[in-house]
Amino acid sequence: MQHFALEQALNYLIQTGEIDLKPLDNKTIRFSLQDLPLDVNFVCTNDRIFVISDTNRNSDVDISLGASVFFALFKGEDLSDLLRQDKIVIHGDVKTAQLLVDLLQTVDIDLEEVLSQYTGDIVAHKAGKIAKNFKKIAQKSSNPLDAIKDGLSALLITPTVSKLYKKDRH
Repeated sequence: MQHFALEQALNYLIQTGEIDLKPLDNKTIRFSLQDLPLDVNFVCTNDRIFVISDTNRNSDVDISLGASVFFALFKGEDLSDLLRQDKIVIHGDVKTAQLLVDLLQTVDIDLEEVLSQYTGDIVAHKAGKIAKNFKKIAQKSSNPLDAIKDGLSALLITPTVSKLYKKDRH
Protein backbone atom coordinates (compact mmCIF):
# COMPACT_ATOMS: atom_id res chain seq x y z
CA MET A 1 0.00 0.00 0.00
CA GLN A 2 2.83 2.42 0.83
CA HIS A 3 4.35 1.79 -2.60
CA PHE A 4 1.05 2.73 -4.25
CA ALA A 5 0.85 5.92 -2.18
CA LEU A 6 4.46 6.79 -3.04
CA GLU A 7 3.78 6.19 -6.73
CA GLN A 8 0.66 8.35 -6.66
CA ALA A 9 2.48 11.16 -4.83
CA LEU A 10 5.43 11.13 -7.24
CA ASN A 11 3.20 11.18 -10.30
CA TYR A 12 1.06 13.93 -8.82
CA LEU A 13 4.18 16.06 -8.25
CA ILE A 14 5.29 15.37 -11.81
CA GLN A 15 1.93 16.40 -13.27
CA THR A 16 1.41 19.52 -11.15
CA GLY A 17 5.02 20.64 -11.33
CA GLU A 18 5.17 20.21 -15.09
CA ILE A 19 8.33 18.15 -14.71
CA ASP A 20 9.87 16.61 -17.81
CA LEU A 21 10.67 12.93 -17.24
CA LYS A 22 11.99 12.33 -20.77
CA PRO A 23 15.67 12.21 -19.65
CA LEU A 24 14.75 9.30 -17.34
CA ASP A 25 12.56 7.47 -19.86
CA ASN A 26 13.05 3.68 -19.78
CA LYS A 27 15.36 3.92 -16.75
CA THR A 28 15.06 1.77 -13.65
CA ILE A 29 16.37 3.25 -10.42
CA ARG A 30 16.75 1.14 -7.30
CA PHE A 31 16.26 3.40 -4.30
CA SER A 32 16.75 2.44 -0.67
CA LEU A 33 16.75 4.42 2.54
CA GLN A 34 19.18 2.91 5.04
CA ASP A 35 17.33 3.93 8.21
CA LEU A 36 13.77 3.33 6.99
CA PRO A 37 12.18 0.20 5.52
CA LEU A 38 12.14 1.49 1.96
CA ASP A 39 13.78 -0.50 -0.83
CA VAL A 40 12.05 -0.07 -4.19
CA ASN A 41 12.62 0.29 -7.91
CA PHE A 42 11.44 3.41 -9.70
CA VAL A 43 10.63 2.53 -13.29
CA CYS A 44 10.32 5.65 -15.45
CA THR A 45 8.31 5.26 -18.62
CA ASN A 46 5.69 7.21 -20.60
CA ASP A 47 6.10 10.33 -18.40
CA ARG A 48 5.22 8.33 -15.27
CA ILE A 49 7.08 6.69 -12.43
CA PHE A 50 6.05 3.22 -11.36
CA VAL A 51 7.13 2.05 -7.90
CA ILE A 52 7.90 -1.66 -7.81
CA SER A 53 8.86 -3.60 -4.71
CA ASP A 54 10.60 -6.37 -6.69
CA THR A 55 14.22 -5.26 -6.32
CA ASN A 56 15.61 -8.35 -8.09
CA ARG A 57 14.99 -6.60 -11.40
CA ASN A 58 18.10 -5.14 -13.09
CA SER A 59 18.46 -1.41 -12.56
CA ASP A 60 20.41 1.32 -14.30
CA VAL A 61 21.55 2.72 -10.96
CA ASP A 62 21.33 1.70 -7.30
CA ILE A 63 21.05 4.56 -4.81
CA SER A 64 21.32 3.99 -1.07
CA LEU A 65 21.25 6.80 1.48
CA GLY A 66 19.96 7.85 4.87
CA ALA A 67 16.74 9.79 5.31
CA SER A 68 18.59 12.90 6.53
CA VAL A 69 20.73 12.86 3.36
CA PHE A 70 17.56 12.53 1.27
CA PHE A 71 16.20 15.69 2.91
CA ALA A 72 19.57 17.40 2.37
CA LEU A 73 19.22 16.78 -1.37
CA PHE A 74 15.80 18.48 -1.29
CA LYS A 75 17.41 21.44 0.48
CA GLY A 76 19.77 21.80 -2.46
CA GLU A 77 22.90 20.02 -1.22
CA ASP A 78 25.23 19.09 -4.03
CA LEU A 79 25.19 15.42 -5.00
CA SER A 80 28.95 15.45 -5.65
CA ASP A 81 29.68 16.77 -2.14
CA LEU A 82 27.51 14.10 -0.54
CA LEU A 83 29.20 11.41 -2.64
CA ARG A 84 32.66 12.64 -1.57
CA GLN A 85 31.55 12.46 2.07
CA ASP A 86 30.35 8.86 1.51
CA LYS A 87 26.81 9.79 2.57
CA ILE A 88 25.34 8.31 -0.61
CA VAL A 89 26.23 4.99 -2.18
CA ILE A 90 25.66 4.83 -5.93
CA HIS A 91 26.33 1.81 -8.12
CA GLY A 92 25.73 2.15 -11.83
CA ASP A 93 24.98 5.13 -14.03
CA VAL A 94 25.79 8.25 -11.96
CA LYS A 95 24.29 10.46 -14.70
CA THR A 96 20.89 8.83 -14.12
CA ALA A 97 21.23 9.48 -10.38
CA GLN A 98 22.08 13.14 -11.08
CA LEU A 99 19.04 13.45 -13.35
CA LEU A 100 16.82 12.09 -10.55
CA VAL A 101 18.31 14.52 -8.01
CA ASP A 102 17.83 17.44 -10.40
CA LEU A 103 14.21 16.38 -10.90
CA LEU A 104 13.56 16.18 -7.14
CA GLN A 105 15.12 19.60 -6.55
CA THR A 106 12.81 21.25 -9.11
CA VAL A 107 9.68 20.08 -7.29
CA ASP A 108 7.90 23.05 -5.78
CA ILE A 109 4.36 22.40 -4.63
CA ASP A 110 1.92 24.58 -2.72
CA LEU A 111 0.63 22.14 -0.12
CA GLU A 112 -2.13 24.48 1.05
CA GLU A 113 -3.51 24.94 -2.46
CA VAL A 114 -3.63 21.21 -3.11
CA LEU A 115 -5.21 20.38 0.27
CA SER A 116 -7.80 23.15 0.03
CA GLN A 117 -9.39 21.39 -2.94
CA TYR A 118 -10.18 18.41 -0.68
CA THR A 119 -10.49 19.82 2.84
CA GLY A 120 -11.41 23.49 2.60
CA ASP A 121 -9.30 26.57 3.24
CA ILE A 122 -9.14 26.51 7.05
CA VAL A 123 -7.91 22.92 7.37
CA ALA A 124 -5.48 23.43 4.47
CA HIS A 125 -4.09 26.59 6.09
CA LYS A 126 -3.54 24.81 9.43
CA ALA A 127 -1.87 21.86 7.70
CA GLY A 128 0.32 24.29 5.76
CA LYS A 129 1.43 25.99 8.98
CA ILE A 130 2.30 22.62 10.51
CA ALA A 131 4.27 21.62 7.39
CA LYS A 132 6.19 24.93 7.46
CA ASN A 133 7.04 24.40 11.12
CA PHE A 134 8.28 20.88 10.36
CA LYS A 135 10.34 22.29 7.49
CA LYS A 136 11.97 24.85 9.82
CA ILE A 137 12.76 22.11 12.32
CA ALA A 138 14.20 19.90 9.59
CA GLN A 139 16.40 22.69 8.20
CA LYS A 140 17.90 23.49 11.60
CA SER A 141 18.65 19.89 12.50
CA SER A 142 21.40 17.60 11.29
CA ASN A 143 18.90 14.73 11.59
CA PRO A 144 15.49 16.08 10.51
CA LEU A 145 13.53 12.89 11.16
CA ASP A 146 14.69 12.72 14.77
CA ALA A 147 13.89 16.41 15.27
CA ILE A 148 10.36 15.96 13.92
CA LYS A 149 9.82 12.81 16.02
CA ASP A 150 11.01 14.71 19.13
CA GLY A 151 8.65 17.59 18.37
CA LEU A 152 5.69 15.28 17.90
CA SER A 153 6.55 13.39 21.09
CA ALA A 154 6.72 16.63 23.07
CA LEU A 155 3.36 17.70 21.67
CA LEU A 156 1.74 14.39 22.57
CA ILE A 157 3.25 14.32 26.07
CA THR A 158 2.37 17.90 26.99
CA PRO A 159 -0.68 18.96 24.99
CA THR A 160 -1.79 22.56 25.37
CA VAL A 161 -5.26 24.02 25.64
CA SER A 162 -6.38 26.15 22.75
CA LYS A 163 -6.28 29.93 23.34
CA LEU A 164 -9.91 30.12 22.22
CA TYR A 165 -10.94 27.57 24.83
CA LYS A 166 -9.06 29.44 27.57
CA LYS A 167 -10.91 32.69 26.75
CA ASP A 168 -14.32 31.03 26.96
CA ARG A 169 -13.59 29.42 30.34
CA HIS A 170 -12.42 32.55 32.17
